[in-house]
Amino acid sequence: MPETELHVIFDQPNEVFFPGQPISGRVVLSTTEEKYKARAVNIKILGLAHTSWTDYDSVRRVDNDGNVRYDSESVHYSSNVHYLDQALLLWACKDGSNELSAGDYVWPFSYTLPLNVPPSFEGKYGYLRYSVTAEVDRPWRLDKAKRRCITVSPLIDLNAIPLALTPIDDEESENLGCCFFRKGYLELRVNIPKTGFVPGETVPMNIHILNHSSVPVTEVKAKIIQQCKFIAYRNGTIFRFDGGSDTLMSGSSQQTKYDTKPVITQTQPMTVTPGNEHKFVLEFRLPSVTPTICRFSPVITVEYVVQVRVETTSTCGSAAKCEMPILIGTVPIRNYLPPPIPNNYPIGLPPPYANLTDVNVPCPSGGSGTAVIPSAPPPSYQESMYGVGGTELRAEENEKPFAPKYPVFNNLPIYNPTAPPSE
Repeated sequence: MPETELHVIFDQPNEVFFPGQPISGRVVLSTTEEKYKARAVNIKILGLAHTSWTDYDSVRRVDNDGNVRYDSESVHYSSNVHYLDQALLLWACKDGSNELSAGDYVWPFSYTLPLNVPPSFEGKYGYLRYSVTAEVDRPWRLDKAKRRCITVSPLIDLNAIPLALTPIDDEESENLGCCFFRKGYLELRVNIPKTGFVPGETVPMNIHILNHSSVPVTEVKAKIIQQCKFIAYRNGTIFRFDGGSDTLMSGSSQQTKYDTKPVITQTQPMTVTPGNEHKFVLEFRLPSVTPTICRFSPVITVEYVVQVRVETTSTCGSAAKCEMPILIGTVPIRNYLPPPIPNNYPIGLPPPYANLTDVNVPCPSGGSGTAVIPSAPPPSYQESMYGVGGTELRAEENEKPFAPKYPVFNNLPIYNPTAPPSE
């Protein structure tokens, strides 16, 4: 029986592309059918931010007898931002036969990504997804299509963000116990030498515990959390992207969903007896995760928080907790020398650090789109730590299970503020 295969092959083997860089490759059609019906071969390049979920409203209904009842009615919320929607004609039949002879056919294609497009991301209630679809237009038959997802990775250069070099300090004092059974207070101070990091880099946390209570400290729990925010509109809406901003075309009531995922977690047992203090360093190596998305999209934001929690044996009011936002980019800070750790932490609460949602993350510049800087080791591109299960939305549309890939810098030095600055 005659067979026909359709493939999309990219010139970039890792299938990772940068704004301003061409997406190039070839469409390959192989058929053993002597007269394969085909009118044209097209390729479609799509970039879409999509959010979607179903909620339920209570609806009041009155029957003809005046009886009132309340029914549950499903309401669909969704939103779409179209970043790319390009169709390229690769071949068209000119002799009117609408046929291809048996054999192998190759059609090259190339399309340059615009600037300012957001990074690929797969989440629980939405995604930022880019795809390339080859289609064979077949008269009087079902069209043949092959869809491949790709990763788009903007250059978020931490060197261009002043806040990325700013150290983070937080302090929390917790009265342990409750009511008439107070056990004194526990003080927790946390310092991170800078705000901006890249995947593969180590995040050092300088922790200072001062136990002014009558119960011992038993353990420290630290984690980095990915916080995702999704926005959708009742009965759906569409945003128009014009290369620099997003314009809401239509939409009714807005609803927001949140999803929180652990990136990395560490628990360290320890004992700090009453009246004593302890200083130490915990280190996290960032895995492959999407960079911070705080201004790229009107419907999806992704931010990261470091959380440190100190536990005691107290049964009520038993812990002190600090939370600090960090910024994750795709180009590491060059020549960063962390300040030496002070002998004594300042007394009292530190000044508030900036809200990362207000950070003006620079858009990637044009050019070749390489993601490395001369002074930094080249990154590897690794699948998201959440893998192909990172999304549950429209996964069946993909030719094969898809997980976006992000740059991971494996050989960056650890910036430990307890070490003296290098000469």
